[in-house]
Amino acid sequence: MKAPGSSGSSYGRADDGSITSNADATERTGMTALSRRHLLGAAAGAAAATTLGTAATHARTDRTHALASQSGEVTIRFMRFAGVGWEHDTLFVEQFMEENPNITVAGEDVIYAEMFNKCVAAAATGDLADVFAGHNRWAPYLAYKGLTLNLDEAVAAGQFTDFDDWFPSAIADVRVASPNDELHWIPTVVHPAGNAVIVFNMNILNERGVTPPESSDWTIAELDEIIRAAADPDNNVLGTDVTVNNVLYTQQYLRSWGSDPDTGSEDAWLVSADGLTMQLESDPVREGLEWYHNLVKDRLVPTSGEKAALEGSGIDHFSAGLLASRAGTVGAPASLAQTVGDQFEIYAVLWPLGPHGHRGSAFSYNTQSVAAESEHPDEAIQLANYITGPEPAFWTGYEGTLHPMARQSAWSDARLWEKFPVMEDAAHWFETGIDPFPYADNLRNVELQDAWLQETTAYLDGEEEWDDMVSHALPACQAILDQPKP
Repeated sequence: MKAPGSSGSSYGRADDGSITSNADATERTGMTALSRRHLLGAAAGAAAATTLGTAATHARTDRTHALASQSGEVTIRFMRFAGVGWEHDTLFVEQFMEENPNITVAGEDVIYAEMFNKCVAAAATGDLADVFAGHNRWAPYLAYKGLTLNLDEAVAAGQFTDFDDWFPSAIADVRVASPNDELHWIPTVVHPAGNAVIVFNMNILNERGVTPPESSDWTIAELDEIIRAAADPDNNVLGTDVTVNNVLYTQQYLRSWGSDPDTGSEDAWLVSADGLTMQLESDPVREGLEWYHNLVKDRLVPTSGEKAALEGSGIDHFSAGLLASRAGTVGAPASLAQTVGDQFEIYAVLWPLGPHGHRGSAFSYNTQSVAAESEHPDEAIQLANYITGPEPAFWTGYEGTLHPMARQSAWSDARLWEKFPVMEDAAHWFETGIDPFPYADNLRNVELQDAWLQETTAYLDGEEEWDDMVSHALPACQAILDQPKP
């Protein structure tokens, strides 16, 4: 991946050479991203909540890792994500067993989209794995139901390697979203949500005589100009693709329409800061969504049907050379470099600044939890610690195809920046502050996501206009937020 010019970064590292957290930046800049939130949670679908029923209770604050650990040979189960991008959870589990021959880890591969429901169903039958992967979108729900072990005692006992290496902001998010301000999971790969970078097909841009931004200091207006100049719809070459069918990713990009260049503004949030209100009628939200809608109407982005048809053959528009650019996570350059190979040159910069100078974000990360009812809590904690340690934290972003885990040492590593220059800009983005995750107050984010997808797809495909979409999407989504906690 080559840059067409200087990175343009004017940032400096801290005196000790590390990247400071956005919690540190909050203190410096007066930002209140995390303090705006109450104790909130992630989500559960109605079917999943029904399945769990009364099998789980509310989180038990007295439940720590101090259970009777088995001596000698021990087998622990690990529910991990399957497929491309999650190779580290196989690689480092194998290393763990080599270093701990008395512990056998029985890995159980689970499709990402099925993990939450599988955890809920397994817990209902008393069959939840000792360690299980997740996301901060739904981990709070599992903690609220008493399924995750409070890890504070393990941290105090030094059972987690270099615990202070975690971004304080990531640990703060865990506590904000956990019962009683406790630590109910360990953050893993972290990012500012799914439209955090724009990756360009430089072959298309060069052929069309279009120059990409020289640095991440650019604007949505410039992105719009590039999209329109680089696209050639008559020859099926489109301008870009932005993820808008996902509440989290949509919220991230919409926040770019916030009025304050440093902190944005909460009227640009799709879900209000208190997690109680769907803000589709807010002017900045409408402006941001209408920008995308106009791109679709002008045949500059693929529709959901076009994407599904191509992806059914095992490829996407960008990898097929049919997109001049696409949005993605900060790990997109790494994954696309492997997918694209030498077919064409790619170049990546951060998601652009909005009309008022704010770059929208949403603090998003995956998780590792220890089951509250594990019969081998010490060994489970040992595994969770190992697979989230400094080495795998760096490997996921450097050798893997995701982004580093939420450790300052991983994000500040010069090797990472040299291999993927946009990762340096992303690291400094964490330093200046990432907007908080859009937790729903009633824990029903999964249900909200389902409603959003169903109610907005026609509009996002250009087949419905704004007023018609809002007339049914707003009451349907608000009805989810108005329900009590499951």
